Amino acid sequence: MTDRKAIIVLSQSGQKKMLGLSLRQRLILNASEAGWGEFWLYHPDLDQAQKALFELSSDRRILQRNIRLRILDRSGSGDKLLPAAGDEALLLMDDNLVLDPGIFFWLGENLSGFSQPLARLEIRGKDGHNQPCPGLLLVRAGDGLSWILSQVMAGKPVSRIETGPEEKLATLVLPAGFALVVSDRESFNRARQLLLQTARKPQDGVVARLINRRISLFLTRYFLYFNIHPVVQSMITLAVGLLSVVFVGYGRQLLVPGGILFELASIIDGCDGENARLTYRITPTGRAFDISADAFTFVSFFAALPLGLYRTYGERTWLFLGGFTLLSMVVFYLQLINYARKTGLNYNIVAVVKEVEASPNLSGFQNVLDRLASRLAFIYRRDFFSLAAFILIVAGLARLVMVLVAVGAFLEAVYFYFYAQRKLTPGLQRKGELP
Repeated sequence: MTDRKAIIVLSQSGQKKMLGLSLRQRLILNASEAGWGEFWLYHPDLDQAQKALFELSSDRRILQRNIRLRILDRSGSGDKLLPAAGDEALLLMDDNLVLDPGIFFWLGENLSGFSQPLARLEIRGKDGHNQPCPGLLLVRAGDGLSWILSQVMAGKPVSRIETGPEEKLATLVLPAGFALVVSDRESFNRARQLLLQTARKPQDGVVARLINRRISLFLTRYFLYFNIHPVVQSMITLAVGLLSVVFVGYGRQLLVPGGILFELASIIDGCDGENARLTYRITPTGRAFDISADAFTFVSFFAALPLGLYRTYGERTWLFLGGFTLLSMVVFYLQLINYARKTGLNYNIVAVVKEVEASPNLSGFQNVLDRLASRLAFIYRRDFFSLAAFILIVAGLARLVMVLVAVGAFLEAVYFYFYAQRKLTPGLQRKGELP
């Protein structure tokens, strides 16, 4: 947290709930994540300002971040806000403003180079044309701030503030993002849709981008409407996953429903993370539970599948193949835990997949097997193999699924052993040695 300050002009619209938070709550939490630590609230009616202060101060997320909230009134308290020489610019915002979360981070990284006394923001569009960023101003000079504050005290929203006769209005262009002042149903729906898209993850694979995220984001919108906690969503996903394990382990007529539930669990697995990111409820405990539940569901499903095949076809071969597969998975996860402990990598197979996909760019990881592994690493993403297993099981090819998983799990364990050895042993990495 820093000493960066912001003034938030309160309005009735700022109380609206969008994806689990009021608009003003989201604005404050978003800015605080990027380094703003002090927020001054203004409303012409002091009682309304105090009510807003009480509501915001009661929010656990704001308390945990040690965010400082103050009331800006007509008694001259704004004098305390006047920037001293060299101070970073002060932000003025309407509380019904919805911003791309990345905008605050970009401002935090670039404010040190901003020297103009007063500036509005514009966003560079994909077509190269700049679009206005309403409801947000940057002020550095004391005189300019005094003029701005006089208009705020007169009840003007930031989006309608005019510059003084001697003030020159500069423009600061943001490289990307979106900004909307929510004033009606149309702008509310548009802002909500844009905000939902920010819950996507840059490491999403093709299946996640084209299929899973579209469905999970749709569901997250309703989960947030009912204020369901991310950890509860993780538990729901785990329950669906374990039900798929029971079905597929029983086999026979429940093989197909088990495959369907396995794919459903993969899709809704994204909801807890989307919820946490959109409502600023990401915690180490929640992340650890999510990762552990994913791994447990994955291993349990493919440990139960051979049992289901045995019950369906009566062939002991599937039990032996299942035992071999389970052993390969256990070996892989033990290696993953050891590798994560030594490198600080997240205990998540997706993080490993991303690293392996990028490994040919490193010295010592450019032989044929490394290039092949980097191109095929996507098949170990949960979104891909869940969809593939679902399609094959529904198509009556559950036995083929088991064979492919057995081969894939073994190759994964073997390759990752030598991959980790080279990553953790600089000499081997330089030589690019493989068995």
